[in-house]
Amino acid sequence: MRSSEAEKLINARPSTVWDILTDTSNVAVWESGITAIDGDMRNGGTIRVRTNGNERGGLRMRVQQLPGEVMRWRAALPLGLLHRTFIVILSTEARLTHLRIRHELGGPLSPFAGKTLPATPVVLQTFVEAVGKRAELLDRHL
Repeated sequence: MRSSEAEKLINARPSTVWDILTDTSNVAVWESGITAIDGDMRNGGTIRVRTNGNERGGLRMRVQQLPGEVMRWRAALPLGLLHRTFIVILSTEARLTHLRIRHELGGPLSPFAGKTLPATPVVLQTFVEAVGKRAELLDRHL
């Protein structure tokens, strides 16, 4: 299994960060690297994620979440041939919000799936920096 991770301490409330992460209608407005999310961003919902460089079909993912704390987007082929998981974790640290995102890619077909939704450490770090920038513009509280 390949994985990469990025994290950031954000000077905003966890609720603001969560709202940014789950607001599918505005995801293309800020520099997230995601151009569109279609579908139902709720626990048990299904979304289709399109990213820069992958505008065609996008990747269909199942959403699992504990609202305000943890969200998981998971795409999988039958028989475990390929699975891709994004895990978003929010916690509070010294009045700051700690955002951590982890991307996991596994299964026998994983070497062929890298371009469907790239999540290199640089891409993930760019994403968390963009979330932090937007959250601090909307809700700087220190």
